[in-house]
This record gives sequence, C-alpha cells and structure tokens, in this order.
Amino acid sequence: MENRSLFIVYLVVWLLYVVGIHGYAWWKSLGQAVVGLSHVAPSVVAISMTCIFLIGHGATVAPFVAHSERGMELWSLWVSLRPLLLLAIFAAGIAQTIWIIAASVKREWPGWIPVALPGTAMSLFSFVTVASNFPDA
Repeated sequence: MENRSLFIVYLVVWLLYVVGIHGYAWWKSLGQAVVGLSHVAPSVVAISMTCIFLIGHGATVAPFVAHSERGMELWSLWVSLRPLLLLAIFAAGIAQTIWIIAASVKREWPGWIPVALPGTAMSLFSFVTVASNFPDA
C-alpha cells in the first residue's frame, strides 16, 4: 500500500468521527439510524481497506504480491472494488451536501447540521484516501 500513513490517519479520524457523531446524536436525541446511515460510505471504505490492506496484507502494486496467490486475489479485489467505492463515496458526499442545505433551510432540522457537515468532510477524506491508492500492475 503506497499511502499507508494516510490510511492510518483515515482510520483514526473515521473512528473519532463515528464515535463523535453518535455521541452528539445521543446527546441531542437524534435518530441513531439516520446517523448510522450518514456514515455508511466512509465506514465501508474503512472496513474494506482494513480487511484488504491491514488484515490481508494486500498491496496496491501487483508485483509486491505476485509471489502470493492470496495477495493477488486481494489486489484483484481492490482493482474491482475501488471504482465502486469511489462512486459510492461521491454519491454520499453529494447526498450529505444536499442534507446540509436542507438542514440549513428547514427550521426543524438545525440539529442535523453537526452530523451532515462532518459527514461531507469524511466523504471527501474517504474519496481522497481511496483515490490515492490507485492499483498498479
């Protein structure tokens, strides 16, 4: 994995983000299900990349794992999963941005802005993290 330090920072920020927004939602009595939905895409990125790169010891460069059948399977998984993750994260970022606008306009929703705003930032961070780990043959 070329950007291991970026990914480790991403995992730490993701964990703090998830705990923080759920704590905020509990404090403000907001719906935990909606809060959970707000971090689906960043969570899928964190879990997928953890399984492929940290647990599975996969790599983004095929020659680094060419000696291992398991390594090549993980590399192939990353090649096929990366475009889907980028698309999902992009869609989540757009949805979060629309949510911020809607929460800003509707007087009943101002408590949701502190959930949607970091969600948008986390979607951007997710996109950068996935995009920077381009699979190379």
